[in-house]
Amino acid sequence: MKVGIPFWMFLVAAAVGVAFALLLYFKNKKQHYGKPLTIVLFILRALIGGIVTMLLFNPYIRQKVSAVEQPTVVVAHDNSASIVLSKDSSFFKHEYPAQFAAFLEALSRDFQVDFYSFGQEVREGASLDFSEQLTDISSMLQSVERRYYKRNVGAVLLFSDGVYNRGFEPSLLAEKSAFPIHTVVLGDTMSYPDLFLKEVRYNKKVSLGSSYPVRVVVGANDCAGNKMVLTLSQDGRPGNQQEIEVNSNRFTKEIDFMLEAEKPGVRQLEVELKGLEDESQPLNNVKRFFVEVQDQKYKVLCIADAPHPDLGAFKSVLSDDCEMDFVLGREEIPELSGYQLVVFHQTPSAHTDVAGLTAQLEKNKKLPVLVVVGNATDVNALNKLQQAVELHRGVTNTMLDVRAFYNTAFGTFTLNDKLKEQIGKYPPLALPHLEIDLRLAHVDLLMQDVLGMKSGLPLMSFFKGDRKMAFLFGTNLWRWRLYNYYQDRNNVLFDELFSKTMKYLMTSKDDGLEVYFKEEYYSNESVMVTAVLRNPSNEVVTEPEVSLQIVNKKSGETFDYQFSKREHDYELNVGMLPEGLYSYQAETSLAGRKITASGAFSVVSMGIEAQQLKADIERLRGLSAATNGKCYTVDQLPQLLEDLKADTRITSVEHHETRFEDLIHSKWILFVLIGLTAIEWVLRKMYGTY
Repeated sequence: MKVGIPFWMFLVAAAVGVAFALLLYFKNKKQHYGKPLTIVLFILRALIGGIVTMLLFNPYIRQKVSAVEQPTVVVAHDNSASIVLSKDSSFFKHEYPAQFAAFLEALSRDFQVDFYSFGQEVREGASLDFSEQLTDISSMLQSVERRYYKRNVGAVLLFSDGVYNRGFEPSLLAEKSAFPIHTVVLGDTMSYPDLFLKEVRYNKKVSLGSSYPVRVVVGANDCAGNKMVLTLSQDGRPGNQQEIEVNSNRFTKEIDFMLEAEKPGVRQLEVELKGLEDESQPLNNVKRFFVEVQDQKYKVLCIADAPHPDLGAFKSVLSDDCEMDFVLGREEIPELSGYQLVVFHQTPSAHTDVAGLTAQLEKNKKLPVLVVVGNATDVNALNKLQQAVELHRGVTNTMLDVRAFYNTAFGTFTLNDKLKEQIGKYPPLALPHLEIDLRLAHVDLLMQDVLGMKSGLPLMSFFKGDRKMAFLFGTNLWRWRLYNYYQDRNNVLFDELFSKTMKYLMTSKDDGLEVYFKEEYYSNESVMVTAVLRNPSNEVVTEPEVSLQIVNKKSGETFDYQFSKREHDYELNVGMLPEGLYSYQAETSLAGRKITASGAFSVVSMGIEAQQLKADIERLRGLSAATNGKCYTVDQLPQLLEDLKADTRITSVEHHETRFEDLIHSKWILFVLIGLTAIEWVLRKMYGTY
C-alpha cells in the first residue's frame, strides 16, 4: 500500500505540524509544563497538525488487490415452438423437461450456472414452455457476449434445433466468441419428404376496385420428380390454382396471384399446398391470412427536388393503405385539397415552383407537412413557407454524417423497444452544415449524434399548431431500411417508425387516449393491451374507467372488456382470440368530454416456426467447431457433464488490480485524529488547564 502524494508534500505537512506545535508549547510562556510532558504534548500536536495539513493535499492510497473468480457455465435454451412441432413432439413435451432439469441440477453441483431461455427475446431464468413464435440465435449470442464481457465463463451450452428466423447467421458471431460453445441438438434431425409454404407476402389493406398481388414462396425438400398443387381460396371458396413441377431436392419457387378487390370488407384468404400422401409435417402446408378492402384511401403527395432512393422507401411504408403521388423538379404543383399529407423531400429547392407551392399551402392551411431537409433544400424559401423552424446555412458547404439516437422524453406515440435500441445503430444521414432555430413549441423524437457526440440538436421534431408539421434533418433514409433488413430480414422496424410518424400527422385531432396493440398476434398467444390517458394539460391520469370493445370484422362477434388501472397507465390481458381481423374502440369520459381511440389488429395461425421443422445439425456443429466446442445430442447429456468436469479450460481465475482510494474517505484516519486529540486533551486537563 502506498500513499500517492509527492515526498515534498510530506515535508510541508511535517513542517506545518512542527510550527503549529512550536507556537503552542515553546512560544507560549503562559503555559508551564514539565519538560517530559511538554515534549509529549509537542509531538501529539505536531502529529495532529501534520496529518490535517497532509489531508488538505488530498492524498490517495494505492493498493494491489487480488480476487479469485470462480468459473461460470452459461446455459441458453431454445424456447421456440418449432421444438415441439416435430415428430418428437411428445418426447419434448412430456419426458424431456424432467431430463433437462436433472441435468441442470447435476451441473449446478460442480459449477456456477446461469440459465437463459430465448426465442424472440432473451429471458433470464424463465421456465420452458416452447411458446415463442420466433427464434433469434444471434441476439442470444450477442447478449451473452455483452453480459459476460471480461468474465470467467468456462463454457456456453446452447440447446437448440439450430433453426432461426430472426437476426442473422449465428456463425458470424461464433467466430468472434470469447467462450467455447457446446451445442446440444434438439428436435428431429431426420430428413423427410416435405412440402412447405416458406413465405406469403400481401397488403393488409387494399382499395375497393383495385387489383392487388399475393406472392407465395413455396418450397420442397427431398421431393424431386413430384408435383405440388398450390390453391388460393377466398372466403372459403377455392379459386386460383397452380400445378408446380418439383425439379430438385432443395426446391423453392415464387408464385404470384393477382386478385380483385370487388367489395368492401374483410376477405379471408388461404393458401394450401398438396402433393404428398401422408406427409409427416403438414403444419407448414397451410397459411390463412386476412385482407381488408377499404372504400377510401389516404392520399399522400411527395414533392421532391429530384428522384432519390428515399422516395422508394417512403412509398414502401405507405403501400398498404395510402396512395402516393410524386412531383419532381420543375413539375407543376397540383391542387392539394385532395391529399391528407404532403412530404417535402429537399424542397423547396432551386427547381421548385415556390409561388405555386405557397399559394396551395395558403389555400390548405391545415394540411400536415413532413419536411426532409437535405443539401438541395433552399433554406431561405423554406423559412418563408412556415414559421416552425428557421434555418441558415453554415460557414462551410460540406456535408455532415449525422447518426440518430432516441429521445427518451418523447411521448407523442410509442415505438417498439427494439426499434429504440436499433435506431442508434442505423447508418448516418447526410446533412449540410445548418444553424437550426426551433421557433415554435415542439417535441423531439430523434436527436443528432455527430462523430460520437450526442448533441442537443434535434434530428426529427414534431410541431403542432394550425398545421401539423414534422422536420427530419438529413437524407439517405433508404440506408436505414437496408440496415433493418440486414439485421432482421424484414423492414418491420423501419416501417413502424415512419408509418406511425405519418399516421400521427394525418390524424386530425389528438385525443387524450392512446391504446397500444401490436399489429399482429398469433392464435396461441395472449393479446396484451396498454392504454395511456392524458388530461388537457397533457398530464397522465388514471382516475376514469376505460372500456374496450373488440369486434371480429369477419363474423361480427363482439368482445367487451374493462381496463385495469396501474400507477401511470391502464392494462388489459384479453387472452387468446381466434384467427381473424379485428377492430377495436376504447372509450372513457374525462371532465365531461367523451374520448375514444380506435384501430385494428389481426390474429393469425401459428406461422413462421412451423416452416422448418428439421433440426439444422450442421449449423450447430459449425458453431461448436468455430469456438473449440463440441456438438452433442440429448442422449449424450451425461457425457457432456463428464466432459465439462474434465475440461482444464474451466478453472478459477485470479484477478489482480490496483485500487485508488482518497485517504480522507478512510475511517481509520478519523479515529487516529480523534485519538491523538483526546490524549492531548486528557494530558493537558490532568497537568494543567486547557
